[in-house]
Amino acid sequence: MLSLKLAANNIKKGFKSFAPFLMASITMFVMIFVTASIALSPSISKLKGGSSLSQVMGFALIVLSIFAVLILVYSYRFLQTQRSKEFGLYDILGFGKTRIVGVAFLELLLSYIITVIVGTICGIAFSKFLFLVFVNMIGGNYFNLVISPTAILLLAILFFVFFLVLMMIGVWIIWRSSSLDLLREESKGEKEPKSNLFFAIAAVILLGAGYYIALTVEDPMVAIMKFFIAVLLVIFGTYLFYISFTVWYLKLKKKRPSYYKPNNFITTSSMLYRMKANAVGLGNITILLSMTIVTVVVSLGVFLGTENSVKTYYTREAKTFSVANNTDTKQDIERIKSAAASKNIDIKNISDMYFAQDLQADRVKSSKDQFITANKQGAMFDKNSYFATLTTAQTLKSLGNKDIPSLKDNEVLLVDISKNKTSFDSKIKSIQWYGETYQVADTLKSVKDFPASGVTTISSKVMMIVFANNQAFDKGLANFNKTISGDQGFSNLASTSIIFDIKPVDEKRFTKAFKEEFKDNKDLSISYRSEALQDQRAQIGGFVFVGFVLGISFILGAALIIYYKQLSEGAQDKRSFKILQEVGLSKEEVQKTIKSQVRLIFFLPLVITIAHFAGAYLMIEKIVMLFDIKDRSVIFTISLATIAILALIYYLIYKATSRVYYKIVER
Repeated sequence: MLSLKLAANNIKKGFKSFAPFLMASITMFVMIFVTASIALSPSISKLKGGSSLSQVMGFALIVLSIFAVLILVYSYRFLQTQRSKEFGLYDILGFGKTRIVGVAFLELLLSYIITVIVGTICGIAFSKFLFLVFVNMIGGNYFNLVISPTAILLLAILFFVFFLVLMMIGVWIIWRSSSLDLLREESKGEKEPKSNLFFAIAAVILLGAGYYIALTVEDPMVAIMKFFIAVLLVIFGTYLFYISFTVWYLKLKKKRPSYYKPNNFITTSSMLYRMKANAVGLGNITILLSMTIVTVVVSLGVFLGTENSVKTYYTREAKTFSVANNTDTKQDIERIKSAAASKNIDIKNISDMYFAQDLQADRVKSSKDQFITANKQGAMFDKNSYFATLTTAQTLKSLGNKDIPSLKDNEVLLVDISKNKTSFDSKIKSIQWYGETYQVADTLKSVKDFPASGVTTISSKVMMIVFANNQAFDKGLANFNKTISGDQGFSNLASTSIIFDIKPVDEKRFTKAFKEEFKDNKDLSISYRSEALQDQRAQIGGFVFVGFVLGISFILGAALIIYYKQLSEGAQDKRSFKILQEVGLSKEEVQKTIKSQVRLIFFLPLVITIAHFAGAYLMIEKIVMLFDIKDRSVIFTISLATIAILALIYYLIYKATSRVYYKIVER
């Protein structure tokens, strides 16, 4: 009973020390509560794309849980350092380490109860607010988020485990330390770190290697695979940069004559003495800020590219699709018109297509005016690997492409349909397509209204081969299947599609008429651009929403680390500046020195973060362009806006937390 009363009084009277820890605990609880409550809510099933959102939120829950443990350990360790003198006094007075541990346990238990109660109340409100944001983002019409009791129970259990981990850390610190150690824990200084040229060079090499990978990657799919390698290199390089490179640089400054000027002497010495303690915190802040920028830029880029992406697949509002050779499309078009007329629905711009997409063809070495295919497929996205779309001249004419020349059976047209128009040289005169040689009648720069394939957005080498007629097309596809697909146990089939424009409001009625008209053909399906866009927005919206939640969490995490760093630095630097004033340094000189040091320490992570993002920009741009953002200026604008907003938030954090530092030091 005495221990419980003492624990409660400690929290009440020492609230100034407990407040940062409780703030960190409640903040992390609320952010995880948001992800868990939305992921487990029955309301999700009533939204399009709800299942995918639930899965992505589950991933975010794991990420945030790991992140929360790190923040809680960081903040609790700071709290223990602040209260070590108090625990040492208890031990000297005969309280005993067992009862001290008991008091620490009860303090944590009370903190846990406060965190769960306050965090649940705030979490419910914040979850409902963010759910409204998500529903508006995807264009949904269900706005009531039902909070599942399972989510509250899950969070309560999860944080109970987290606090048990903190308890074990606290017990270990108290038990291994003597009374004298506990009394001196808060006031003991740190040894000046030793410079290590090897690790300083390693930092430069790791950062350089990460930047090199990011700047030299060309293929978007390769960019995704190499992105994680580059990230790991940059993370390790960042920590080594702060731990070793900065120490080496500061010690190098000590050898310069300018070091003996009062301001430089105090700032450099203080920075060098404190850099070992600052290094990990600065590294954490830099990584969190970098993660925030990358998460927000990729999320917004993907969301804004959604409409573009859908339009490349649906060049007109409606599309029928079937897999069959030489289907009578003229008859199908008449039946589609009949189905529309039966419901008084207006359709227009009807076109038919006969094609096969995404056939991997490897090019062997030859003269520049020849394209010769290899008889075996190599690795996907290899430098000699191309993806071919086969179609007919009649298909292009049906889509409204004018000036399509008449072709003989042994002639083809080539079209470079890659985004960057770098698939092949326009000087190609002939193509040897799996045993059959065709003369290239012309090379077209683009074609109108032909739907993109999945490969178009991810490969830099995508071509279209246009045959003279259906018979020539069938022969070209058969030769491919005979040479390539036969070994794989399946054959690529030709696809037939009819596309046309229809008003979205008429789509439900037309679908009913279409199914009645084609009830004898179950292989023929119909889909619409508006529905695909809504589905895509729902799925991508979940991804963006999670990116938004993670971005907020990373910023809050960085702010908490900054706040703790200012508190700890202020407490330790207070003694140093007091000594400087006692030996004759004026108050104005002390303030000037404090400001220069704080600014240097504080804004260094922001500068390094911007450098990291600049190095990764080309790779991030290629990843975002997978989602069919064609205008690079959009990605650049999003990036600049994100950096500007983050810099503003960071500056506001600086202004708020630096006051804490100044008050402690100047007191």
